[in-house]
Formats: sequence, C-alpha cells, structure tokens
Amino acid sequence: LLDETRGGPPVRPYDIAESFKPEKIGSGTSLYRRSIYTYWRRSGPAPVLEAFDLPNRVVCTAKRDTTNTPLHALVLLNGTQFVEASRVLSERLLHTYSNDSSEAIEHAFFLLTSRHPDKDERKILVKMVEDQRSWYESHPQDAKKLLAVGQKVINENLSEIDVAALSAVLAGLYAHDESVVKR
Repeated sequence: LLDETRGGPPVRPYDIAESFKPEKIGSGTSLYRRSIYTYWRRSGPAPVLEAFDLPNRVVCTAKRDTTNTPLHALVLLNGTQFVEASRVLSERLLHTYSNDSSEAIEHAFFLLTSRHPDKDERKILVKMVEDQRSWYESHPQDAKKLLAVGQKVINENLSEIDVAALSAVLAGLYAHDESVVKR
C-alpha cells in the first residue's frame, strides 16, 4: 500500500472521528504516504500519531520514548488504515499462497516481525485462521463489512470469507509488540 513518492504537498490520511472534528480525508495514493507528509494542525499532530506518543513539536526530542499501551492495540486493531492494510496484505498472500494458509502465515509473520514464527506460533496462527474462517462462514455479512473498510478496491477474484479470516488474524499480527516496536 505504501506510496513511496518523495516530496510533495501534505496529505490527509484516514482520521479517528472521535478524536476531534475530522478533516476531509485524502483519496487515491495520498492516503498511503509516509507520516512525514501528514498534514498537521497547529494544535497538534494527527490523532493516530498522538496515540503512538509522537513528541511535542515545541521541545526538541533527540530520542523518542518506546511505549506500549492498550491504546496502541486499540488503534492498530480498529483504525481504518490498519484494517485496510491487513485486508490488502491478506489479499496479496492469498493470491500468492492460494490454498496454503500455513505458508501465508509464515510469510506474513516474517514481513511484520522480521523473523520466522516458531513451530508453536505458526500452529496457533494457522488455528486462528481456521477459527476465523469458520466464524465468517456463519457470519458472511460481517466479512462484507470488514472488507468494505478503506478505499482500496477489493480483489473480487478471492473468497470474501478467506480474505476476512486472514485479515482478522493479520490485524492481530499488526498489533503484536514485535511488529510495532523494534528492539
């Protein structure tokens, strides 16, 4: 999803509606630019950046604090840009590993944490995908709701149930401490 274009005007990514009066969000690839290009209000940064303890611009900060709070997980599991990112990654993985959720999980885990899962982690994650798949099979309307999040066009060639199941597990991986904090 990341648009790696350098330079250009500020962009307006997805916003957290409950934080303050939301601005009109961008569209197209401007939604997927790096946070350095995000529009800032005079009163403060985008709420998602504040949730991750972005330092105040008034005081120089040589090193950012490394924190891990429940608010991080809340944003990563429910924020539009993160739900959409998990869906797009799940589509990419299902396109590559159509019938092998174990290999898809292995690849996703490596992409998000920079390491391979151990045997137990892999087993748990594959079981989670299976559980999510069976849940979405009995709740297909919820799969449609999940896939409707974000502006990126949905790949119609893939099973909605499979994409939703893998997306739900990937959302959890996005919120995993090893995916968020480099140690």
